[in-house]
Amino acid sequence: MLPFFGTKTSTNLGVKGWMMLNADFIKERPGPPPIATQSEMKSQVDEVKYYSQNYDREREAIVLKWADGAGTYTPPGHWNQIAESYVRDANFSEVRAARAFALLNMTMHDAAVGCWEAKYYYFNPRPTQMDPAIKTWTGLPNFPSYTSGHSTFSSAAATVLSYLFPEAGTYFTDQAQEASMSRLYGAIHYRADIEAGSDHGKRIGGYTVKFAQGDGAN
Repeated sequence: MLPFFGTKTSTNLGVKGWMMLNADFIKERPGPPPIATQSEMKSQVDEVKYYSQNYDREREAIVLKWADGAGTYTPPGHWNQIAESYVRDANFSEVRAARAFALLNMTMHDAAVGCWEAKYYYFNPRPTQMDPAIKTWTGLPNFPSYTSGHSTFSSAAATVLSYLFPEAGTYFTDQAQEASMSRLYGAIHYRADIEAGSDHGKRIGGYTVKFAQGDGAN
């Protein structure tokens, strides 16, 4: 399923988005990752290797907090849990609560489609494939590295939650950044994966925010 979650052809997505058309996903696709033979790629690998060899308790706590692997509620579930307390404390009606969770989960669905479209478009190797000496500190997913799913999910979620609860925008952004860095600390993603995924997720989240601004619920 995952290889077809993004695209079947360059113009026909295997899974449809909520807020984005097929052409939108292609338009918003991140640029290419560093090329394996370039010095930039070597520096990316070297940074991952540094974190692999210099694991500490502070980074371990972040890696474990955001592991969200198979058998868990995964990154989207993590963001639903974060949203839950804000929806509760805002004393939303059932309808407004349903709207908030719908907006959050629609953008994360679109983040999944956009991210996996990029993953299988570029098919970039994981750090451990570039340097077998790298030891990972969390589960290694069996799909391409570029871009980071955690980063894309989290940035899209933080963008929508910051719209819904602007007073907590800094917190959401900080949590998204922490989720992203957890993948570098765990030695399963390059910094390029994180940065491109974070930017991609923010742009994807913008489609949902634009919809929400015009849905008449404000």
